[in-house]
Amino acid sequence: MKKEDLEKVYKQVYELEDGNYVVSTKSQDEVTIVDYWADLDLNEVYGMEGEWGLVDKDGNVVIKPEYIYPPLERGENYQVMLPEEYMEIEGEERVVLVKHGLIDKKGKIIIPVKYIYMSPIDNIGKYFIVVNKETGKSGVLDKSNNIVVPFKYGYILFPEMIKIDDGSIYPDNIYQLAVNNDKLFGVYDLELKKEIIKPKYKYLKVVDYNRFLIGEDFFNCNTLIDENEKIIE
Repeated sequence: MKKEDLEKVYKQVYELEDGNYVVSTKSQDEVTIVDYWADLDLNEVYGMEGEWGLVDKDGNVVIKPEYIYPPLERGENYQVMLPEEYMEIEGEERVVLVKHGLIDKKGKIIIPVKYIYMSPIDNIGKYFIVVNKETGKSGVLDKSNNIVVPFKYGYILFPEMIKIDDGSIYPDNIYQLAVNNDKLFGVYDLELKKEIIKPKYKYLKVVDYNRFLIGEDFFNCNTLIDENEKIIE
């Protein structure tokens, strides 16, 4: 399927790196920038619900055009978003909260579209930090919707990024994460599936496997410890 053929059916067509296409049933002129107030990766959402979907390289509709933002490539899957809450602002109804989920390349929903925050923590879409709306707690799901880190944390800190020529990316493999409860940090090991350091530090960064920096805050985090909480000279 060529882009020119899809443009006869959809008002917006954009080719992805994997050869598939995100499509919209509305033109750019019809799409308004809708602000939403939530602590999410994006500051704005383009368009209204019932707009964005995905068509594969053979012209098959994989994701029905009904999502509020173009499907985002997450490794071998796509992250999608729907409106969760509206609010009238200056006389206009605006989206103030969205919900996220994950769909595979055959159109099957893997992670239900219900989390008010969702972001990958690695470069291959293996793990996702998500937030449960009902409890407000953070956890981690894998790409098959298995709970990797239980939903019991106030928030989970992103891993350190790797610098590359044209910017920075998250590493392909993540093994440990800094987790926060009651304003204190600890460490959760994804492979061991347990806390290896209880939340007790004012600030903590995972800098390498079993290597953590602790300190008073982000700018004063310079004491290196190991998994046994021993200071490394």
